[in-house]
Amino acid sequence: MKNYLEAVLHQDVDIHPFTDTRKLPLAYRNRFLLSNVVISGQIALLAEPIEHETLSVLKKQHGQLELYTGLRCILALKDISNYAREIMVKEGIPFVWEGHQVYLPFLGMLLDTDKSRKVHQCEKISFLTQRLLLTALYQSWEEVTVTKAADMLGVTKTAVSNSFNELEAINFPYLSAKNRARKLTMEKDKQMAWENMKEVLRNPVIATYALKECPEVNLLTAGLTALAEYSLLSEPSGPTFAVSKRAISSLKLTKSMLAAAEDIPACILQEIGYQIDFGVGMAIDPLSLVLSLSDEEKDEPRISMAVDEMLERYVW
Repeated sequence: MKNYLEAVLHQDVDIHPFTDTRKLPLAYRNRFLLSNVVISGQIALLAEPIEHETLSVLKKQHGQLELYTGLRCILALKDISNYAREIMVKEGIPFVWEGHQVYLPFLGMLLDTDKSRKVHQCEKISFLTQRLLLTALYQSWEEVTVTKAADMLGVTKTAVSNSFNELEAINFPYLSAKNRARKLTMEKDKQMAWENMKEVLRNPVIATYALKECPEVNLLTAGLTALAEYSLLSEPSGPTFAVSKRAISSLKLTKSMLAAAEDIPACILQEIGYQIDFGVGMAIDPLSLVLSLSDEEKDEPRISMAVDEMLERYVW
């Protein structure tokens, strides 16, 4: 760390162990490697988390460390997501990501030292992992382990473990690991959690079928039909329904049941990759609904207003 900071800042940097630990609660002494650092004649506390912590926890702990020690606190991080980095810069939380970036607002410094690093677009997660994340957001999960998540979702522990592996691979900020136990704790601000995760989520619709006649079975509504249930939006002329792959098989769809391209279909069936029991009416869950809408639909003012109304009423 010393060599990195001196190379980046082009000045001498003094780092030595923080010894005045009596000021700190025991929990903080055990969660950070603490050092005093002197940069440009200013003394600060350098705090390196021993275990991976969520962004919300880091923000709280950063403030407490400054309060207990009376020093400016610089977080020394081994890894950090783009979202977390943007939030810390926005909120003025100093950090050093060794080999990548230095942000010291009290010295007026924001240095990106990894110009050659290629930023790859995040891959989309699996449908099971998407179901897990949206369920966790809706239910405000706190420290949910693989075993508990498997029980809550009704799937195997192996399946959830694979989902946690996916989240770990994309450095998902709400997944923590302590003593080899991984736990998922969602941000209490659901809108912030949604903004953080939506870039890795996918459209849940696998295939779409336009039918001459609607099936005589009870199905979840989807698309604008579902949005009309959640808001004051007028219902479309033809309904849209969501069906699972298993349900598609049971309906025994044939080519003769599909409406011609020039005809107006009686209804639309959307085959979806997962289903979340949201517990409100007979509609697909709100966030999956948002993900299923086309860009053209979301850009239409009346639909955009209905989406905002739905999210404010049922999610945030």
